[in-house]
Amino acid sequence: MASRSLWNKVWMETRWRFIIGVVMLTLLAGAKVFEWVATSHLMPQIDASLISANASGVMGAVIRDALEAQKDFRGFIWYRGFRDNLSIGVIFAILLGCGGLVSESAKGSVLFTLSLPVTRRDLFNARAFVGLMQCLALAMVPPLMIPILAPAIGQQFAFVDALAHGVCLLIGGALFFGLATYLSTLFTDIWRPLVITLALACGVAIASYAIPQVDVFSVMNGAQYYRTGVLPWTGLLASAVVATALLYSASETLERRDF
Repeated sequence: MASRSLWNKVWMETRWRFIIGVVMLTLLAGAKVFEWVATSHLMPQIDASLISANASGVMGAVIRDALEAQKDFRGFIWYRGFRDNLSIGVIFAILLGCGGLVSESAKGSVLFTLSLPVTRRDLFNARAFVGLMQCLALAMVPPLMIPILAPAIGQQFAFVDALAHGVCLLIGGALFFGLATYLSTLFTDIWRPLVITLALACGVAIASYAIPQVDVFSVMNGAQYYRTGVLPWTGLLASAVVATALLYSASETLERRDF
């Protein structure tokens, strides 16, 4: 019963961030399915060689890759859905990680929460559990809408592909959730963890051009799975290990913190 009460407390604190996130991402996923109808008529009219002739080097390669990927429904969904909409999912994963017990000290309610017959670790575990379950829904519900809606436009998208991309989104998103959760044990407001985590995410995105090994976003969007049919196991494992380490560090920091 105590666990359910703690889960309910966390849910009440984060429910609107979660609801807005899952609704927005699901609507975007559905929109991409129907957007294919217009795009499929336009693609034959686009001369890839004409476009790439005016762009050389990296830019030309990016344009050619984008056009090549979007020639069929599967590639269009990956490029315009999983790849282009990734930043929105990251933002909501970060938002779910922000806040918690330390931020309650700014509201004046932390002493009441600490007086409850539960330990700080219980409080943290409840927040981490609910947050990860919310990340699971954010990662799985929008992709699963694609194979459900695809037949409406005469297309097919395998459920196994949707689940595979969902796994990539979940583990990558858990990394940013863990970072925001850890930073939330250091600061009493939600804005600094939010801004710092977003800044670090942008830094990783920029650094990935020079150091591909740190490109967590290509792991999240399932680029390797799209191209080869094989999940990026190394990237997923590394992301899971770092996310676990961040959550463990957050738990230990909360245990030692004075209020």
